[in-house]
Amino acid sequence: MLKTARTSLLLAGLVLLCGCKTSTQSLFNATDSGWHVQQGQALWRPKSGLPEFGGDLVLARDDQGNCLIQFDKTPMAILSAQTTTNRWLIKFPQKNWSFSGHGSAPLRFSWLYLPAALAGQPLPKPLHFENKPDGGWRLENSRTGETVEGFLAP
Repeated sequence: MLKTARTSLLLAGLVLLCGCKTSTQSLFNATDSGWHVQQGQALWRPKSGLPEFGGDLVLARDDQGNCLIQFDKTPMAILSAQTTTNRWLIKFPQKNWSFSGHGSAPLRFSWLYLPAALAGQPLPKPLHFENKPDGGWRLENSRTGETVEGFLAP
């Protein structure tokens, strides 16, 4: 029961942190029951030649194919993303940028492909995913040099 309460509190906090003054606020309600939440750490290099950002990663999924990704470097939210089976949304609060669309996500936002990669689904080229022997993983866009590398607790 404590785990369920903590998960609900975490999801409610994530929804509040994802808020941004854009036309697309959210694709779904992440406060409903039935979400599987994983927490961990990640390193993100937005493109080749830029430094890596380290931070906390939260990935939440439900049984309908909805996914919420939050990447933060305390005290800043670096990005939040939501995916459904046919829509996507990614926000960069520090720049007040928000992008959304229908169908397949653009390849320039590797974060949007992380849930599919972790689920073992095939990825479009130039994306490449590998599980590391130490339990971590790495997602890379070989065209842009963007990388997301990290660990998630089960």
